[in-house]
Amino acid sequence: MILRKSLIIPLLAATWLSAVPAVMAQDPAPAAPGATATAQTAAPISHPLTRDDVELMVDGFLPYALKRGDIAGAVVTVVKDGQILFAKGYGVADRETNEPVDPDKHLFRPGSISKLFTWIAVMQQVEAGRIDLDADINQYLDFKIPNSWPEPITMRHVMTHTAGFAETVRDLIVRGQDHPLELEKLLSRWVPERSYKPGTVPAYSNYATALAGLIVQRVSGEKFEDYIDKHILAPANMKHSSMAQPLPAHLAPLMSKGYASSREPAQDFEIVNHAPAGSLTASGADMGRFMIALLNQGEGPGGRILKPESLAQMWKPQYRPLPGQELAMGLGFYEQNRNGYRIMGHGGDTTLFHSDLAMWLDEGVGLYISFNSTGDDMSRGPIRNELHRMFADRYFPAKAAPEPAEAEPVTRKVPVGGTFYMSRRAEGTLVSMINLFGQGDLITNEDGTATFTLFRDYAGIPKRWREVAPDRWQEVGTDSLMHTKTDENGRVTGITTDDYPAIFIAQPVPASINKGWNLLALGIAMAIALFAVIWWPVAALVRRRYGRPHPLTGQHLLADRLVRGSALMMVGCLTGFALVMTLAIDPLMFGEIDLVLRLLQLAGLLGVLGLLPAGWRAWKLWTDPAAGWWARIRASLMILVFAYFLYFVEQFHLISFALDY
Repeated sequence: MILRKSLIIPLLAATWLSAVPAVMAQDPAPAAPGATATAQTAAPISHPLTRDDVELMVDGFLPYALKRGDIAGAVVTVVKDGQILFAKGYGVADRETNEPVDPDKHLFRPGSISKLFTWIAVMQQVEAGRIDLDADINQYLDFKIPNSWPEPITMRHVMTHTAGFAETVRDLIVRGQDHPLELEKLLSRWVPERSYKPGTVPAYSNYATALAGLIVQRVSGEKFEDYIDKHILAPANMKHSSMAQPLPAHLAPLMSKGYASSREPAQDFEIVNHAPAGSLTASGADMGRFMIALLNQGEGPGGRILKPESLAQMWKPQYRPLPGQELAMGLGFYEQNRNGYRIMGHGGDTTLFHSDLAMWLDEGVGLYISFNSTGDDMSRGPIRNELHRMFADRYFPAKAAPEPAEAEPVTRKVPVGGTFYMSRRAEGTLVSMINLFGQGDLITNEDGTATFTLFRDYAGIPKRWREVAPDRWQEVGTDSLMHTKTDENGRVTGITTDDYPAIFIAQPVPASINKGWNLLALGIAMAIALFAVIWWPVAALVRRRYGRPHPLTGQHLLADRLVRGSALMMVGCLTGFALVMTLAIDPLMFGEIDLVLRLLQLAGLLGVLGLLPAGWRAWKLWTDPAAGWWARIRASLMILVFAYFLYFVEQFHLISFALDY
């Protein structure tokens, strides 16, 4: 649900994928690489799914992986045939006391897996006749979602992440706050931009999920966290779980500490303001009980949670970003299918905890993994994915070994290419500056394969893909799949992969913010502005050294100083925003640096105003026959610098009255 720091640097290189929020917590974990994998040679051997065998497998992998990934503790739970088959803690829940993780006792934060509880609550209200999945959600709210499109947003759109909202960051997760913000006030205070027509583009949204929770609260007449406790946690016998923030007194002592890494001190309990999107706290054993209730057709030990037909509807494919894509989005759950087995689940991240839940629906088996540390940016996602892959391939390998098929060459009108960014992104706010750095290139290689630089392997190397059928690509050396959409002119207009859930699509970047020319223009503008700023004191020192007066006087001297001062403001504004977007994502999300943002915006405004003295000075020089050509060129260059800066500020919304993002 969050946007992690890894979302900003390589998700500056893989914007908002999932190792990413760097800016947005509650990012769902990606599906295991090769999610649709099938055997390519001899049929693999299936191992018996027993407690001893699971323990042997996990013990042989996870302790080393946690140490290598700088993660303090983890919990793994496996359910089978209506029972908890395996539940075990690894590492420590508290570094100061070295208390080992206990799956029955210690509470972790499952992040966006909390959304499944919200979606179940919605379906309970559908069963009660209080919510219509295909009705305008505005009828359930006492504030209005603006009609940016003729088509209304429905609950079905919300549950498939196709409502069309831009990403939100501010106040998503905070630490050191006693209670979450009041949900209705939070959501009505600012409605994010509606970037897409409902039902057309997947864009994972914490805001939309929070709206669903608010609607449950309104139509049921019960406070959201109380509703979840009474209607889901209690029937599932989840006695060590709660959506309440802070935790109830009887659960608070059981909370595992959360860490940025296993070497750093524990951090404060995270408050998820968009509570329905990620506020759950639960033990590993309780998450096992949750999976058991779902796999038991919605029947928990304390009563029915959902009717079987409601669960079947949630698990039915509802939306695929591109035709032919293997993985689909259900109602809230997303597919993680592998080896021909039907797998539904969800992943989740807070700023400290990182989790994944997967259920083999037809086999009655579930797997839950959760870490209490972020660790290094390159490990938490791969460790979860690899454990999922190992589990799937060991106990549910491909049922048959298909004969390798010769792929016929695919002829294209033009080689694939272009620059793309993810549909889950910020729009209309200052955080949209990240979009400039989160673009990826689709490249045709000399051997006929293609590379999309946002789809990378565990080593951070872009994968190579070969087109095996029109718009269907297979990774070289594996059976991972990438899908494209091609227009009538042969140009690619959309990219997805079955390595990730069906909650985003890569879209062509418009020319106005394309990195190809913007980064070049930005670099040139910054270089010229820096030269103007640095030459200012250097020239003054030279004049002082040789006792020479300033060559300019009066209005020309004032204009020159204003231009250089504005150039300094411009450099400070751009440098400051770049540092914020790369190094201060958590404070940005927590709303802790408003003063810094306002100072950067003031610097930006003063920088933009440099156009006025720059324009005046250039006009004077060009109309003065005695003026030298070098002076005229310098003055004209400064006009271009400030004009581009104005364009940049406008395109990426760096200056605004409200600090909503």
